[in-house]
Amino acid sequence: MTDSIWQGTGVDVDAYLSRVGYLADVAPDLATLRGLHAAHVGAIAFENIDAVLGRAVPLDLDSVQEKIVRRGRGGLCLEQVVLMAAVLDRIGFTFSAFSARSRIRTGNKLGPAVHVALCVDLDDECWLFDVSFGGYGLREPIRLAEASRLDGDWPFDIVREPHGEYVLRFLRAEGPAEIYGFTTDARYPADFEVLNHYCLTHPRSPFNHRMILQRTQPTVRHILIGNTLTEMRPGEPATHRELDEGEMLSAPEKIFGLALEPGDVQSLKTLAGMVAAGPR
Repeated sequence: MTDSIWQGTGVDVDAYLSRVGYLADVAPDLATLRGLHAAHVGAIAFENIDAVLGRAVPLDLDSVQEKIVRRGRGGLCLEQVVLMAAVLDRIGFTFSAFSARSRIRTGNKLGPAVHVALCVDLDDECWLFDVSFGGYGLREPIRLAEASRLDGDWPFDIVREPHGEYVLRFLRAEGPAEIYGFTTDARYPADFEVLNHYCLTHPRSPFNHRMILQRTQPTVRHILIGNTLTEMRPGEPATHRELDEGEMLSAPEKIFGLALEPGDVQSLKTLAGMVAAGPR
C-alpha cells in the first residue's frame, strides 16, 4: 500500500476501533461510514484542555494517536480530522477535506473558516463526514447535496445560499440552527497547520482562553463552555446551568469521558478559579 497525504499506513486501526467501541467489520462502504461516524462522536469528545492551558497541540499522526487513542483524551477539530482521515484512508475510502465557517452561537456568516470536515466519495455520491464539530454536530454522515436531509432523533439538512455556499443546519425543537457554511474547495494537511496556529494563538480565537468540551451521544448532547453546561435531548428545548467548581472539575471525566492525569485536574482547578473571577 502506498501512503497518501492522509497517512493511512501509519494509523493503528485496531487500536482506534477499540477506542471508539466499533465491533463490526470495516470496508469502504456506507454501512462502515455511518457506523464509524456514530461510534467516534459517541466516544471521543471535542476538547481544548491543552490549548486553554497553553500547551502545544501537534498535528502529526503519532502525537494525535498517542493523545486520543492511547491516552483516552479527546481533541480539537483538527486533531480529530487528522486521526479520522488516516483511518478512512487505511480502510480504502476516497475523500477530500474542506473548511467551514461556524455560525452557531454567533450567527456570523463571515467569520474565519477554521473548522475542517471531510467529503467522502462513495458510489457516485458525496457524503459530508464530520466527527469533530462537537455538541451541535452530526451524529452520522449526511449526503452532501442541496436540500439533503437527515431524519431521526437528531435531524439535519443542507441548504444552498444564492452565492453558492452550502449551509449545514441542525433542526432543533426550537427551530433550525445554522451550524456552518462551506464550499467544497479542497484543504490539505499543510492548511491544517495554519488553522491550528490561529486556533491556539490568535486573541480572538474561541479555543485558547476558556474550556470548551462537547460530546454527542445517542440520546443526549453536552456542551460545556467555561462553567456553563448545555444539555440537549431529542425533541426537547436545550437546558443550561452554571456549574460550581467541583462540578466543573469532575465534568471532563464524568460527562465527557476524558481520561485526565492528576496534573491536568490541578491545572483545571486553577482555570476554574480564573473563570469564577471573570473573563480575561
